[in-house]
Amino acid sequence: MTEMDRLIDRYLDRDLDDDELADLFEWVAADSSNADFFARQTLLDQHTRELLDDGEVQLFVSETSERDHKPRHRIQWIAAALMAVALLLIAVFHPDDDGHDVRPENVIATVAYESHARLSDRECFAGDLIGIGVLELEVGIVRLDFTNGAMVTLQGPARFEIIDGARTRLDSGILTTSIPESAVGFEVLTPAMEVVDLGTAFGVSVGTDGETDVFVFEGEVEVNLSESEDAPQLVREGNAVRSRPEADSIDSVNYATERFEDAWPVTSGVLQATGLMKFVSPGPDFVPGRYEDSEHILVFPERSHIVLESDIDVNVTEPGQYARVRRQDKRPIAAGQAVRSYLLQLNPIGEFTREESEGARVIGQITIDRPILGLIGRTTLLTRTDALLGHPLGNYGKARRGIEPPRPEDLSDSGRDFVTLSPDRHTLSLDLSASSAVDQIRVIVSESAVPHP
Repeated sequence: MTEMDRLIDRYLDRDLDDDELADLFEWVAADSSNADFFARQTLLDQHTRELLDDGEVQLFVSETSERDHKPRHRIQWIAAALMAVALLLIAVFHPDDDGHDVRPENVIATVAYESHARLSDRECFAGDLIGIGVLELEVGIVRLDFTNGAMVTLQGPARFEIIDGARTRLDSGILTTSIPESAVGFEVLTPAMEVVDLGTAFGVSVGTDGETDVFVFEGEVEVNLSESEDAPQLVREGNAVRSRPEADSIDSVNYATERFEDAWPVTSGVLQATGLMKFVSPGPDFVPGRYEDSEHILVFPERSHIVLESDIDVNVTEPGQYARVRRQDKRPIAAGQAVRSYLLQLNPIGEFTREESEGARVIGQITIDRPILGLIGRTTLLTRTDALLGHPLGNYGKARRGIEPPRPEDLSDSGRDFVTLSPDRHTLSLDLSASSAVDQIRVIVSESAVPHP
């Protein structure tokens, strides 16, 4: 939960002072997506509904003659509630420049993230509601979160059509998608092929001539020639196929995912990786423990949509800067939450002994779309959570691999190994040094919280 989430919760409980109210509504007024989020949260709260429905407005007004702080404060609450109603009406039914209602008749998806995105007929903003129809993305990147749980990221220029909640069409451009169990059967049609998801993550690239490439990152998909009645072909993770319009076959091609390097991280929830952070290519060969890199902190997506059946211990749960991770830092994440996990790794090329102090030092920063619930940086807890949160194909081994304090027999700690979790819980800043042991940090993220704008 971010600091603003906490502020809104306290607002709903009428537990803010005047200064905090001012801060809250300054944030609301700063951005239309903020106003939309605040209005929806407020109207969904039983306190606000009661405030508007039970006649307390008359009571608040009648108390204004009393010269104490509370009546004025209570008037602020009703004014805020009424403003929330107005904000919701504006956000959901806002007209375009010609005065027309631009809210889709049936909302299919929401723009969860955009980067330098421009549609052919309008600007594109996080929080926009999307219905059935064609999106012409001229430039930039847009992630659409469908109401059934599917996540689709488009990289412009692209022409994309939403046919209904489970069927789409990509006429040109690049698309990556991640499909949870709730959206199995999601279809992407192209001029050359029909792609049906079987619970997976995949990428589709369509050229201006309609030539279509399909790359399966995780799981498997069914592909068939457009409008063909033949039995579909199964394509499993780590494989890719290609076809052209009016072709009579679907052919295998080399699995090379460079074209998806910009869109796939966004689909996976990583909005930005700066410095010497590197989001690894998707596929079964790009998992923890399979290769080394002395120049980058590697970012591995591990598991998603995992519901915690019991509390799990982690080393860090609160924002702040941490110099390595110590045994007493252990904290729990409560059961019942849906989470996803990433592994951040610095694994220098070559072998180092404990007597060698020279290794690799790398600095970087990563921003994730949803709040970070906790970090694991000790070997014991990493090993304990591998089965639940680790990549199914990861090669984790049994060696030391966290960012732990040195043992008594080690040399003095000359490395940095600073980890900083931002106050909004979305950004991690890292300063890592590794030599004889691999540096790894498991990042546990909420699946259910509101995406980072």
